[in-house]
Amino acid sequence: MVTIQDLRQLSSGQSELFTGNEKRIMFLLQLTFFGVSFFLARAVFFEAAVPFLVPFWAIVSLRYRHLKWPTLIGGLTGALTLGLGQLVIIFLQLCTFQFLKRLIKFPLPILVMLATLLVQIAWQGGVYGGWPPLLVQFYVGCEAVLAMVMMIFLQLTLLPPHRFWTSEWTYERAGAAFFILAAMLTGMSSFTLSIFNLAIICLHLVICIAAFVGGVTLSTIVATILGTIVGMAHLSFTGMLALYALTGVFAGSSVQLGRFGIALGSILPSVFFFFYDATLPLDIVYFVSISIATLLSLLINRSVLEKLRALFYPKRDEVLLKRQEWLTNHMTQTIEQFQQFVFFMKDLVFDRFTEQSIAPKKIQPCNICQDCFRYDRCWGEKQDMAEKIAQYYRGKTSQNPIAIAQAEEILRLRCIKSDKLLQELEYLLYNEQMNNQLFHGKKMIALQLQDVSHHLNRLLQQMQGESVSFESLECELLERLQSAQLNCFQIDVLSNEVGQRRIVCSVTMKNMDQATELSERIILPILYERFAEPFYVERITYKEMPFPYVEVRVRSSVRFSMEQGIYSRAKHNTSGDAHELFPIHDGLMAIMLSDGMGKDQRARKESDTLIRMLRECLTYNMDPETAMHTIHYVMSLKHDRDLYATIDFALIDLQHGSLWSWKAGGIATYVLRGDDVLKIEGNAAPVGLMPTFSIETETLRLKADDIVIMASDGLFDGALHWHEQERHFFQLLKKKNKQQLATDVLLYDVMEQYKQAYDIQDDCTVIACKIKHINPKWSVLNLV
Repeated sequence: MVTIQDLRQLSSGQSELFTGNEKRIMFLLQLTFFGVSFFLARAVFFEAAVPFLVPFWAIVSLRYRHLKWPTLIGGLTGALTLGLGQLVIIFLQLCTFQFLKRLIKFPLPILVMLATLLVQIAWQGGVYGGWPPLLVQFYVGCEAVLAMVMMIFLQLTLLPPHRFWTSEWTYERAGAAFFILAAMLTGMSSFTLSIFNLAIICLHLVICIAAFVGGVTLSTIVATILGTIVGMAHLSFTGMLALYALTGVFAGSSVQLGRFGIALGSILPSVFFFFYDATLPLDIVYFVSISIATLLSLLINRSVLEKLRALFYPKRDEVLLKRQEWLTNHMTQTIEQFQQFVFFMKDLVFDRFTEQSIAPKKIQPCNICQDCFRYDRCWGEKQDMAEKIAQYYRGKTSQNPIAIAQAEEILRLRCIKSDKLLQELEYLLYNEQMNNQLFHGKKMIALQLQDVSHHLNRLLQQMQGESVSFESLECELLERLQSAQLNCFQIDVLSNEVGQRRIVCSVTMKNMDQATELSERIILPILYERFAEPFYVERITYKEMPFPYVEVRVRSSVRFSMEQGIYSRAKHNTSGDAHELFPIHDGLMAIMLSDGMGKDQRARKESDTLIRMLRECLTYNMDPETAMHTIHYVMSLKHDRDLYATIDFALIDLQHGSLWSWKAGGIATYVLRGDDVLKIEGNAAPVGLMPTFSIETETLRLKADDIVIMASDGLFDGALHWHEQERHFFQLLKKKNKQQLATDVLLYDVMEQYKQAYDIQDDCTVIACKIKHINPKWSVLNLV
């Protein structure tokens, strides 16, 4: 069964979702327009045929071009049933309308009125052999006015296909639709098969459906309007109008009893008027027809009636609740991601460095004791000195003056170098207290993050019961495009990730040749303004079904590509340098270079640790500057050894062509642009070296064919002239760059020649990244 949802989605340009039903739906539409045109051509008002086919043809030829042939065939067939003369008149009126439409640019209602008036005056003049009588002129004028009114009502009702199911059914639009339905009913009135009258069946069925959809209000309005127009058309409406009005009232009042209550309530007024007023045409045909209509109303699928009710009376609360549910789920996912970040930070700044503080403290011989000739006596097998030092620590911790004095006196009696021993123990105890404070600070950071996570959880629970205003991204984009005078009727956001956005815009256009131009001049600038990233037109598809429109597919544009080359050389077996290049998304590349202090395995471990922690911070969407400060805090928490390394961190935005640089102890970052060399320097100390840490962010706009050079300090020897080494290195780089070599080959050749002039005495890592423009492909216009 074809539902309203199928028709709505087909009219919205989503015919690909109904590939199997497309032919059936199109056949249903063609049959519907054939029937409407057939009965409008037979419409009779005041006992005279009215040219309602002309305005219906006008609106179909303008907005529903793919349904013109069913409309034309149905209309001419209906006119032929009234006689050959009526067929000729209708055909001449249609031709006159098409001629006037091409000749003059008047509103459609005026053109329809002129076409009706001119043909009728010419026809009646030919029939009467001159100017027709006054009464005939009056009838001709009434026909022209009715045709113009019908044209206005059709414009209100039959909106463009992409807006027909989405636009709200206002009172004006509903009233216009009822007038059109009443005109069709007048054309059906003469269709009586045995004891079944088509007009009565349709009228009663519409009243029953209106009662279910809108209750007593809608059913009464529908019954009154239809009864009035049908009665006026036949010049006898007083009694039947009262019958139809009461039918609407009784049917709508019985809506609480369900569909059977509506069916029973719709029949009772007819039974009453059958005994009350014998002059009304309530015969066997009437009662059999309303019985058939009542049975049909019971056989209609309830889901179809519910969708009709939602169409005319949308439940805003349900829409709001669904949007609120979506927002709640989105917030829940965000909170879960934050909790994962909290666990990561807890492991980063607490568990990783506090495991050793859990183990019991083992007292080791002091430096003063190791140089003393009585070492074996004090720290021999009995090791009674360790117990006395432990007693001293306990006294100091308890802050008891008597215990402290006793412990010091025992050490003085036991040790011949007691003053120096007490001084060293005081220093060790102070360092231990400072380390304990640092460990406590790490623990407090982890606990505070956990508290923030719990607070956000409570906040989310409070939001679950509150209504939240919501406006979808698709609606916002649709409003922006429509405000730019672009006839866009649908927006589909397929992906909304940064650098990977994909959006489909469905636009109706009269001239399909302008699709590419309008897309680049209107759609792309609006999307750039909304998302602050460039887009490009991926594909333009022209579709005929269910109405002509174009489907413009756009996606995030990555305007630049990056070609990298890496040169790494170790002074000994293991290099203390570490590096990593990885994409954060399609349009953003991260480059990291770290130099550990030294040239051994320990230095490599320090640089690897720094790179790994920095990447983990970026994985959890931490701001780069915050990540640098966090890593410095972690690495500055030294307990038994130094841990520090330089870091050179850069982000290259391939969408906009920008370079962000953060440095801590590394040498300058160079950008080779033609014959010019741009330099980005930093003054910050290596990470973890100094107790305080400051960092600055440098930004540089990149251009095509720029080469970004990041290197460790082993590239240049500090004992030689630094600027001479820089100058020679970039002379070689400029010379090789003119040969249009691949970046890795270019870097390898430059380093081989550079080593011939300057001997590299340290671990050396050089990263070269060449920025290139991506040549955009032309958009393709597909005819489907």
